[in-house]
Amino acid sequence: MPTPRIEVQNLSIQFDEEPLLQSLHLSVDKGEVFVLIGPSGHGKSVFLKCLGGILPPGGGRVMVEGESLYDLPEKRRAQVMRHMGMLFQKNALFDSLTVAENIAFPLREVGGCDEVEVKKRIDFFLEAVAIPHARNLYPHEISGGMQKRLGIARALALYPETIFYDDPTAGLDPTTSRKIVQLIMDLQKQQGSTVIAITNDMGRAYQMADRIGMIVNGELIITGNVKETKAHKDPRVHQFITGELEGPLMEVSP
Repeated sequence: MPTPRIEVQNLSIQFDEEPLLQSLHLSVDKGEVFVLIGPSGHGKSVFLKCLGGILPPGGGRVMVEGESLYDLPEKRRAQVMRHMGMLFQKNALFDSLTVAENIAFPLREVGGCDEVEVKKRIDFFLEAVAIPHARNLYPHEISGGMQKRLGIARALALYPETIFYDDPTAGLDPTTSRKIVQLIMDLQKQQGSTVIAITNDMGRAYQMADRIGMIVNGELIITGNVKETKAHKDPRVHQFITGELEGPLMEVSP
């Protein structure tokens, strides 16, 4: 069997000695799109940061291509993480840099690209996310949808093998949300990358996912593909995906 791109083994995370996530297991294959859903405040973003090498787990392991990410020597871990990209929920753009400079930043920071290649990638990704006209503008001078497109371009600038998206359509109108997800999927197909994404918009989850998982009450429920998710028997999953007011999630804190 081929080695999974990302594998989570018995992972747990605590905050102030209070358990947030417990005994999570997950295997994501190369080229797969795995989407995380679940109530707010239950640890989806924390889990994503853990997978992306930003937040060490309290227990268990995150395996990347068969290597235990948090047990690697610092130099090797940095090499592995160069093959990962992340779009944060609020984009984390540099306000003092232009759109083009935001895309160039990771290329220059990591190294390995001369200025000819940097310019080539800036041009390519500005076209890919359809904002070439905004090249010399600053983040505050462009719309929320364009900022999201810029965040995607910067996350992809190093051609990562794995990309993590933390709620890539948050705060966007339905049409723009659909366009952003289509852009993500088009770029994923072009690059053959592995995608792990968070969204609470079930329409977008169904649009993106090969498989879906729900984080709730400290556990990860692998609900399966879109058809399997819609037919899932767990009442928490059913309530969440249908938006019903009555059910076991009534007492879940927002």
